[in-house]
Amino acid sequence: MPGSQPKSQIELINFASDTPHARLIFTERVVHGGVGVSRCVLRPNPGTMIGASQFTVIIHEGVPFEMEWRLPEMGEIERCQIVTGDLHINPADRPVFLRWTSSPRVLVIAMEQAFIDQVVSDAFDGNEPILRTLIGIRNPIIESMAVAWRQELAERGNGGRLYIEGLGSALVVHIFRAYGEGLSRSPPVIGGLGALRLRRVTDYIEAHLSEDISLRDLAVVAELSTHHFGEAFKASTGTSPHRYVIERRIHRAKELLLGADHSIVEIALAVGFASHSHFTGNFRKLTGTTPSRFRIDRK
Repeated sequence: MPGSQPKSQIELINFASDTPHARLIFTERVVHGGVGVSRCVLRPNPGTMIGASQFTVIIHEGVPFEMEWRLPEMGEIERCQIVTGDLHINPADRPVFLRWTSSPRVLVIAMEQAFIDQVVSDAFDGNEPILRTLIGIRNPIIESMAVAWRQELAERGNGGRLYIEGLGSALVVHIFRAYGEGLSRSPPVIGGLGALRLRRVTDYIEAHLSEDISLRDLAVVAELSTHHFGEAFKASTGTSPHRYVIERRIHRAKELLLGADHSIVEIALAVGFASHSHFTGNFRKLTGTTPSRFRIDRK
């Protein structure tokens, strides 16, 4: 009956799990630590209380469709047409009544609550966040961020944990700045890491280039929060932690290419790239040539 909410079981989707779910089909997915991005096709939904185990940002990518919803604090069911670029933001473990009849395609960024808590605590001086469910909104900044998420999905997560955690941190801070209630805004970082901290961080990076370095790893070395570390590192170096690590990996790769006769694949793995193609793509971006051509030309 219009205006009433049908009885419905509660469904929580775990976007980090390989277990199939009745409400969606994964077509692509990348998960690093507490952050994941996936592309899904949703199955028609006659009316269900749906939520997720993770904090989710869902971006519609397909043709327009009609959707109905009712938030727990709402008295009536809302209806609207969802079009490409519309966003839904929902905290973890918060089911919402939803209904649609088509098979929409969506991009989903899902982040574990522990990751959200850490980023928000770092960015807002430990204040408790209040974020309500948002459905069918537009946000140009998040739309622009989605380009990087789609690229990372296309490259199957080859950017690594450091990159995807950096994307996640930036997204979370923007969402809570834009929509959070009762949060004090921490002042921007003035200055950089300082010579001693910067040296500790860069020494750590050099010693662990072959590993999947996380943003948290580097923040711990610097003795800063993850959010403040990222800003301070960029202030000191003029680049993001992820970009700096990529540049150091390519520098190390050049040395190996000119040294012993290791294969390109062996060198890629030795400097922390997940695959030959990811290594070659980054090498070409920074040098204008491929690893093989670089070796031949220099020898």
